[in-house]
Amino acid sequence: MSRPRACIVSAVRPARDVRTFHKEARSLAAAGWDVTVIGRDPGPPATVDGIHIVPLPRASGAGRVVQQLRAFRLALAVRPDVYHIADLELLPLALFLRRGRRSVVYDCIEDYPAYMELKPWIPRALRPGARLSVAALERLITPHLDAVFTADLGTAERLRRYGARVEVLHNFPRREEFGPPPPGSFRGDHVLYHGSLPEYHLLAMADIAGALARRQPGALWRIVGEPDSPRARAAFEEAIDHRGLRASVRLHPRVPFGEVPTLLKGARTGVVPLPDVPKFRTNVPMKLFEYMAAGVPAVASDLPPTRALLNGCHQIRTRDGGTDGLHVLYNGPDQYYKFPV
Repeated sequence: MSRPRACIVSAVRPARDVRTFHKEARSLAAAGWDVTVIGRDPGPPATVDGIHIVPLPRASGAGRVVQQLRAFRLALAVRPDVYHIADLELLPLALFLRRGRRSVVYDCIEDYPAYMELKPWIPRALRPGARLSVAALERLITPHLDAVFTADLGTAERLRRYGARVEVLHNFPRREEFGPPPPGSFRGDHVLYHGSLPEYHLLAMADIAGALARRQPGALWRIVGEPDSPRARAAFEEAIDHRGLRASVRLHPRVPFGEVPTLLKGARTGVVPLPDVPKFRTNVPMKLFEYMAAGVPAVASDLPPTRALLNGCHQIRTRDGGTDGLHVLYNGPDQYYKFPV
């Protein structure tokens, strides 16, 4: 009897994306599925962890439309039992894939309508219209698919209101890959952040680092990732220099996902600096789960989905009795570092 076949297809996400490859594709392969992943990759075609990778080149501008059609053509050639669509942009093509009597699921990784408000390449005046258009697209198509996956409960509730069949797949780490280091292990980084680096994350961390330096001189920051634009990098560098933090705040290139557990073992605290905007009132960052799994105390913005996860944890209070919007999660005994409050 042949194995069931799945094809995970994206025109814009990396083929070795953390969620779609490391969590979903590897889990399917471990369960006995024959898995093909189509996505952005420098190539050539490869088989990694038993998963067939079909690479696509990077594309931008009008080239993204061509990329979508190329991804669709490659997906048709696979002829799997289940298509797994990992892009908002591919949703219209999902209906054509379903006409071939294949099951089609949509992995709604973000709150995409709210995300339109944060896209720097969309002019600010056009963002409300973009948000409405994306919501209309999901409302029109998702009820006709076999299933929809989301990474959080808030997005699931919105899509269920459209009539979609939704399952929540949280971005939980694999426990065999993430775990706390032995007691007494050296933790050289006082504060760690790893992941995407839009300008609003970078400027928030510059503000937090400046405030922390007044309480804890010498606290060392390791920020791992690639600023999403030259403007974001320049704004961050200016903010760090203005606060005199050049020696204590270090910006490092992103690391492969397989190196993240080791990175976390060297941290005393992980930070999740999210602005209070609609997207982050719904979505839960993957890094928060990773901090928790690795035994790294997490400091996170006080927003509804994070608050639900950290319910009952310590909330920092300022001297005037107010709160500064941060929750602190203490994952372990006293050997884990805590900032003085």
